[in-house]
Amino acid sequence: MRTPLNEDIAGTPQGTSISLQLLLNKLLKNLPRTIASNKIVIENEVSADFNVLANQDDVVPVIDEVLTTVVANARNTSIFITAEKFIDIITLNFQDRNNYNGYALAFSLMSIGEQARCIGGDLSIEGAQKRVATVSFSFPDTMRGKRYNS
Repeated sequence: MRTPLNEDIAGTPQGTSISLQLLLNKLLKNLPRTIASNKIVIENEVSADFNVLANQDDVVPVIDEVLTTVVANARNTSIFITAEKFIDIITLNFQDRNNYNGYALAFSLMSIGEQARCIGGDLSIEGAQKRVATVSFSFPDTMRGKRYNS
C-alpha cells in the first residue's frame, strides 16, 4: 500500500526542512515487491544531514515518480542514489549500474519531465544506451507557495 503523498514525510510540518535520506527511505518502503522481483539492491548514499527546504507538495510527487520509474525499469542491478547541492539547487541522482533497457527508461521519464519543469526543476538521463545510466532530477531548494512557470 502506497503512503499518501500529501501526508508530510516523517511527520515534518510543511515549511521546515526534512532529511532527504529519510524522505527517500520512506518512498522506498512503497516499492518492496518491485525491488525484490526485479532483483534490485538500492544504495541510498544521501547523507542523513542533507536537508531539503523545498515545498514537499511540489518535490515529493516528482521524486516518487522518478524513483518508481527507475526501479520499474531496472533488472538485476544496484541503484545508487546520491545528492548534491549548488547554491539553492539540489540534484538527486539515480545511477543504475546495469542498465537493462535505456529506451524504456527514457520513454517512461518523458511525462515526468513536464511535471519537474512545472515546479522549476529539470529531469535528465545520461547514458540511456550504455551499461551505466544516471537519471538526474534537479530542483530549487526554496520554499515557495506557488508553482513555477517556465
